Amino acid sequence: MKAFSAIMIQTVRSATRSRVFHVLFTLIILAVFLLPMTVSGDGTAQGLVQISLTYSLNVVVALISTTTLWLACSLLSREIEAYNMHMVLSKPCPRWLVWLGKWAGVFVMHLFILIVSALIIYALIIWRVNRGNFSEQERQRLEMETLVGRRRFHPEPIRLAQSVEAEYQRRISSGVVDQQHDPQAVKNEIMRSLIAQEGEVKPGEQKTWLFKNVKTKSDDDILYLRYRMYSGDSSDTNQLLIPCLWGFLLPDQIGQTSEPFAMINQKVAGGSFQEFPVPAARVVDKERQNQVLVRFINLPAEFWGEGQAASAIFQAKDRPVILCKVTGFFNNYMRSLVLAAFQIAFLAALGCTVGAAFSTPVAAFTAISYLVIGLSVQAAVSAPLQNEDGSYQYKGLTEKAVHRFAQFVSVVVVSVDDLDATSDLIKGNLVEYRRLGAAFFNLILIRSGLISALGIWILTRRELGTVIKR
Repeated sequence: MKAFSAIMIQTVRSATRSRVFHVLFTLIILAVFLLPMTVSGDGTAQGLVQISLTYSLNVVVALISTTTLWLACSLLSREIEAYNMHMVLSKPCPRWLVWLGKWAGVFVMHLFILIVSALIIYALIIWRVNRGNFSEQERQRLEMETLVGRRRFHPEPIRLAQSVEAEYQRRISSGVVDQQHDPQAVKNEIMRSLIAQEGEVKPGEQKTWLFKNVKTKSDDDILYLRYRMYSGDSSDTNQLLIPCLWGFLLPDQIGQTSEPFAMINQKVAGGSFQEFPVPAARVVDKERQNQVLVRFINLPAEFWGEGQAASAIFQAKDRPVILCKVTGFFNNYMRSLVLAAFQIAFLAALGCTVGAAFSTPVAAFTAISYLVIGLSVQAAVSAPLQNEDGSYQYKGLTEKAVHRFAQFVSVVVVSVDDLDATSDLIKGNLVEYRRLGAAFFNLILIRSGLISALGIWILTRRELGTVIKR
């Protein structure tokens, strides 16, 4: 431990003497103090918090990641080229301990910078909100929708396999499809059609969604139903006001009345996100897997006005979700920082590995190329258009083959975008512990572990006597 601590401390001292680190650290300080104080958003409390977090936190994490990667690439390679490593290894200190000490020094220093910067950003944003001239309604909405960590519960998925097969067989027997048709293509087309029909509620019709395992901490919790629907067509820019009813099944009224639903009358603008609260104690059926049954009724044409009645269209990604508060904003904020810390740990391991193998310029180029490949692969994976059921639309066999290859490469190469929790943070979505656990297992234990093992092996096998200072 004494040798490990000495190497780690020496690494921090060497890093703080780097001019590149001085420049980047200055930019970090400016971003920490200036961005939260200058951005203003759309003038609302929510806009202020969301835009401040998006810019300040993303910029700071990006700058810290840059300094981490640069120092990890340069410190080890420079010490090898300057023959400093030769003196260190002349002592009874194994090379694997040197590599771990370098990695720990880079990681701990930047982790400290990250924590301090994030706490300052948090304090400045909260201070601006408290000092802002916002109405009580705006503040309440901010507390309920943004400054919170809410778990999302999705309705039970639509199971259409039997309906697709039945429709496919009907088309075969009736001779609608060509004899040389592609069965899978026809079934995919039927699936898309049925999903579109499932998302359409015509005037006078109704639709229900079943949510299971809606667990709350107490009966006093408030659930929020969030949704977005369109009038007539989701691509129509002239959206109408939709008169509708939302109902929740009341478990204690089952068997007591023919209509055990509590109905809420609304008239909402098509194409906009809507959200309203409901007491968990009234709607969660604990005797039936903590389920919640939600009913939507598109009111008949006479409630719309002359010539205005239209179907309510729910896209698959916008269908109702139930939100339940699990923790406060600060706790959720710290969870997002854990993912940022994982990113720093991975970048430090990547930089130390290539730094043990190459000179500083080559090491930096190799590390950046790896990250660019990761970002490019993620873009390639999400490039093909998706149907509402999640399946991909391919323009040809070549695009399908390229997409399959990109999916394979994405399993091997890490994309740092996967560790960005800012979008969840500004929406008030809970950063789940299972996401942190999956990131720790996949990124730290497996991928960073393999990269670290490779870096240690490279440093152990490298012939330092062949290094020639130019």
